[in-house]
Amino acid sequence: MRLGIAYRMHFRYSETVTESQNEVRVRPLHDDHQRVLAYRLISRPRLEVLSVSDYWGTTVEHLGIRIPHNELELVAESTVETSSRAEPAEPVEVAALTDSDFKTSHLEFLSASQHVHWEGGNALSQRAGSAVAGASSVQDMVRAVMADVRGVLTYRQGATDIGTTLTELLDGGAGVCQDFAHLAAGMLRSVGVPVRYVSGYLFAADETAPDTETADVVSVQTHAWIEAALPGWGWWALDPTNGGAVGERHVVIGRGRDYGDVPPVRGAFTGSGTAEVDAEVVIGRQFDGQASTPAGEPEPPRAVVTTPAAPNWRHQQSQQQQ
Repeated sequence: MRLGIAYRMHFRYSETVTESQNEVRVRPLHDDHQRVLAYRLISRPRLEVLSVSDYWGTTVEHLGIRIPHNELELVAESTVETSSRAEPAEPVEVAALTDSDFKTSHLEFLSASQHVHWEGGNALSQRAGSAVAGASSVQDMVRAVMADVRGVLTYRQGATDIGTTLTELLDGGAGVCQDFAHLAAGMLRSVGVPVRYVSGYLFAADETAPDTETADVVSVQTHAWIEAALPGWGWWALDPTNGGAVGERHVVIGRGRDYGDVPPVRGAFTGSGTAEVDAEVVIGRQFDGQASTPAGEPEPPRAVVTTPAAPNWRHQQSQQQQ
């Protein structure tokens, strides 16, 4: 499936700021399951972009302004071709999770992290243990936790924020895609299944039911799901929000331990005012004969960034995934 994606971000400041620095993680990953056919990041005002790959392999683009300004607009346009993913055919024995080499090589995705934190014996670990009791394979463990997460959580926007803990999530019983992914990751890690958090795009009008009929163009927010490591097989991608497999409608941006490793946008500015960030993702399916590159190539960017001195940061920006 070939998809055209436009991610628009509009930063507005209540008072003129003298400097702002932002980093964005919105460029799709190029791997065995998806090919990036075209990509560009447009900024208004025009800025120099420093693009790097972080520890987790995600592309991070840094932009900064050191002149007075009241707003900043970014548009990331990409064309991606996705393919289906293989499903594990043979059961993987639960005992394989205890292999020392496997555990060592996946240690980062077995441990607690900033947004995926639990303690032995608490409600989360007890719930996870009950969910997987009697599972005859690692796949059964993962499916049991997925079902339990969907049983305890209802999808509701605005029910949580970025700082909501897993305990608060269990008590509240509602959340968005990042909450479903965090809870599934915490429960699975607590019973010995390595899990990594995935940030990306989902081409679906309803992210809780992506296989239903979808318009040719949809307006959404970024999405989140998980990948569980199966000994001797690899990473199995699943979407806890809708309880299904990850397929051609999913586009990966990056992976990490939790949301904190792959936020779409993070930044800071100097000034006494406040900031608002409006964001929207528009995804459209492309068919044979359509251009695979964005129309109307922008003018070459004008460099306005210099090596920043250590500023007195007054604010941090972030955006919750839906």
